[in-house]
Amino acid sequence: MKRVVWVVSALLASSVSVSVAAAEVPSELNERFLEAVKVRDSGDVFASIELLEQLIASQPQYKRAELELAVAYYRAKLYAEAQEYAKEVLSDPGTPDAVKETIELFLDQVATEQEAFDQNRHRWTGSVKLGMGRDSNANASPESSIININGQEFSLASGSTAQEGNYGSINLLGQHAYVMPGTIDLGIRPVQTEWASALNVYRKAYENDQSDYNLDVISLSTGMDFISSTDWRASLAVRADAIRLGNQNLGWFKGVNGAYTLVKGVSEFTFTADITQQDYDDSANKDREGVRSALGAEMLYQFNRVVAGKAGVDVAFTNAREDYKTYVSKSIRSGLFYSVLDNMLVYGELAYKALDYEGVEPIYNHSRNETQFQVVIGANYSMNSGPLADWQLGARINGINSTSDVSIYDYSRTDASIDLSRRF
Repeated sequence: MKRVVWVVSALLASSVSVSVAAAEVPSELNERFLEAVKVRDSGDVFASIELLEQLIASQPQYKRAELELAVAYYRAKLYAEAQEYAKEVLSDPGTPDAVKETIELFLDQVATEQEAFDQNRHRWTGSVKLGMGRDSNANASPESSIININGQEFSLASGSTAQEGNYGSINLLGQHAYVMPGTIDLGIRPVQTEWASALNVYRKAYENDQSDYNLDVISLSTGMDFISSTDWRASLAVRADAIRLGNQNLGWFKGVNGAYTLVKGVSEFTFTADITQQDYDDSANKDREGVRSALGAEMLYQFNRVVAGKAGVDVAFTNAREDYKTYVSKSIRSGLFYSVLDNMLVYGELAYKALDYEGVEPIYNHSRNETQFQVVIGANYSMNSGPLADWQLGARINGINSTSDVSIYDYSRTDASIDLSRRF
């Protein structure tokens, strides 16, 4: 890195020595040149490129401007253009030998970086997670078999009350990113773009007598990532989720996700948007088909080297064929993360969600409203040696309590699990 800085600095210093010096250029052109260099050094590389190209168009022999333009293209990671303008000056008979030596070093550096980039244009990553746990309410149903409907008590069938069971889970994730050549002019700093795709396969399988609650999800997403050289990143992707419940097809969800993250010192602010078309295969859920639209915001703050916190809000509107399945949800959440050791993290999270349904719930003859409280406590331990080196051991307890004015939807659920995972 130090060599790169030295080569670029030497090239800039050499630009004053080439055939047409600043003093030999009309003052108006020299002022335009100095302004272009000032803009580039402020970080607005593409604005500088435009100014220097205009200057060269009016003064083709202004080799000093061509050298500065070569450096601007280099900073934008547009290596072919950087080489083109550097070679123009190198081939000029009026360029001093000392300057030519510096230009050759610069060209070597550009070629080295371009070769390294070409070799690493495709990036493959992935992870595997194996888990096991116990769910106190796999079917998210009331604990009591007695429910109240409009003042009358009714008994539920045994299979409609909370069902407890053990389960095993597996989560496989594969990711690929194609880093596009160069950068783009988006904002005042160069922005790197990547085409990112991911395939995620998840299965949660209960004991035989609870197999009706087995869950399988296959998710595929693909889209663009934008990474600024300063303080922000963004993404826009399409995705499709195939969902199976109880070893039968449940439905297809298809949508578009967008996210923008702004980094300010030790804080990150992330804003998200999501539109999803929810289609169900089974007749029992056809009245739930519709479009879900959601907006979210989250702040992550690093208090110090070992403690971080986050807080967020989400609002979503889920449209459905039947009014009583159409609802608005509003949620707030927070979390605290503490690095007990360099390889061990403990965390706690709290969430509150309010759901307001439209229409009238059948049988109950009034609309449905409910609230959900969620508490999560967990820990992750990364193993640095032994046969499980590079693997991470996790433990997690997730508790949910849902209260509704439609009694059939009242439930409490506790899911305790441990897992073993590794990233590749």
